[in-house]
Amino acid sequence: MHDTMSSALSIPEAVGELCAGKMVIICDDESRENEADLCLAAQFATPEAINFFAHHACGLICVALSGERLDTLQIPLALHKQEPLQGTAFAASVDARYATTTGISARDRATTIRALINPMTRPHDLAQPGHIFPLRARPGGTLERRGHTEASVDLMRIAGLEPGAAICEILDANGEAAHGEVLLDMARQWNIGIISVDTIAHYRQEHTISLVAETQLPTVGASFKLLDYQEIATGQHYLALALGDLEKFQKHPPLVRLHSACTTGDIFGSQRCDCQAQLHSALESIATEGQGLLLYLPQEGRGIGLGAKLQAYALQDQGYDTVDANIQLGYPVDARSYATAIEILRTLHISHVRLMTNSPHKVQALTEAGIIVERVPLEITPNAVNTDYLHVKHQRLGHMLSSLYTSLDANILQGKENSHNGIPTCTSTTYRS
Repeated sequence: MHDTMSSALSIPEAVGELCAGKMVIICDDESRENEADLCLAAQFATPEAINFFAHHACGLICVALSGERLDTLQIPLALHKQEPLQGTAFAASVDARYATTTGISARDRATTIRALINPMTRPHDLAQPGHIFPLRARPGGTLERRGHTEASVDLMRIAGLEPGAAICEILDANGEAAHGEVLLDMARQWNIGIISVDTIAHYRQEHTISLVAETQLPTVGASFKLLDYQEIATGQHYLALALGDLEKFQKHPPLVRLHSACTTGDIFGSQRCDCQAQLHSALESIATEGQGLLLYLPQEGRGIGLGAKLQAYALQDQGYDTVDANIQLGYPVDARSYATAIEILRTLHISHVRLMTNSPHKVQALTEAGIIVERVPLEITPNAVNTDYLHVKHQRLGHMLSSLYTSLDANILQGKENSHNGIPTCTSTTYRS
């Protein structure tokens, strides 16, 4: 339990409370509303918590949601004849249509709040008007508007929870907005910590990702520590598979692989590319060395997405190469950014890497970010299907593929026996900014 004698919560402390199903208090300053809201992750709403909102905070019980969620549920903004106070984006009030009675009880309202954040809820599962008031958060969160709505949704994203929060203004014994010493006394009495909108906004300014889960991932070669980083703005997940003592990475440059997700290759073993073979080879090399890091990046099809990549595949079936297929569809040749991967490396205090790659673009991105790079080749034996693809990567994308100049016939025969036997050598070139 947080020691509320000091009251102020840090971001990690607030995240810990919310993930444990507890409440926090979000306050702003005198330049705006000078109010405070009780805040609870919507997915953890219980009748007891909502009853506490109603009897102790005493304000209007609302649910702050992302615009995407409200659009999915087809909940429109409330009709306004004039601009609402403080620009709060009230949406149409709702009740859960099922498992409720009149909608007003704490149990009914908790049911509605959980329904709003439940991915299985559909528009017909909600009735309008109702007793719960959804609020629409701005797309940019506290970077766009420093309101309780945006702050609470930002906190849920930072915590890796569903982007929805039950919030309720805190009123004092006189029915006025609680602030100052009165608010501090109430927080101590309830044993609930306080975090400011400014603290959340400053975190958003300084971080694009947050660590939302950490577990073990046993594989055939080794048992990796699996870290799940989530982009706060987009909700996309970046996975880090780490082997060895992370603290030692700061002193001894680890083997590192930045691997862009490839559904067709990584999962189904497509022979059109070398992705699965590179993934397996990189993990084997890390396991053999006993330490290293693989970042699995959600950048399917060089960043254009799975659907677009499959459309490009269809054009490749007609004779286009991998570069011209993207251009023909109006997509960039390579839409990937390594900014998030770089922030993860910095979060892990890694400033020097032995990067397993054949791509000069990855080397350039890390070097320009101030990371010392020793390139370790990650070449895979070509097969009968992907030889032309690899030639295009070399000739048009600049990939460093010396294996293309060996005897292709011999390599293809060998590749049929072992499709991912290309363990990278430790021959390396060092790049510094």
